[in-house]
Amino acid sequence: MSPGSGRKSLRKYEVTNLLFFLGLILALGILVTFVFRHYGTRNQVIEEESDLGVVSEALSDASDVGLFYLGTKISETQRQYRSRLEIPVTDDGLLKELFDLPGVDEVTLDQRILIIRKSGSVRWDAIRPGVRRIVSNHLHIHY
Repeated sequence: MSPGSGRKSLRKYEVTNLLFFLGLILALGILVTFVFRHYGTRNQVIEEESDLGVVSEALSDASDVGLFYLGTKISETQRQYRSRLEIPVTDDGLLKELFDLPGVDEVTLDQRILIIRKSGSVRWDAIRPGVRRIVSNHLHIHY
């Protein structure tokens, strides 16, 4: 065996190792980039929905039940409160403030929907601004 053939074999080995590890580094870089882009934009929906508060409402003077559609999820499940006495001690003020509005008899939270039942003597025009203000303040505090 000639002395030059061992060096060529060693150089081939070094070049092969170099190319292998460069390829491995490139593959890991692509994987890391993909993971960070995927998980970095996962919560982007919340940022796009910057309208925290009441987005729209379905109110009719002929009905005592009104629906307020919210810009973000306010509860995971449906929770219904028929009076001030049913408000849990863990309430952060939202329910208490809603029941403080004159004429509010019942409040139901259902993910992105706030359902309010009012007494017949009160008009929605008297309740609507208070609900919008309370929900907006509550969501800006928490989100």
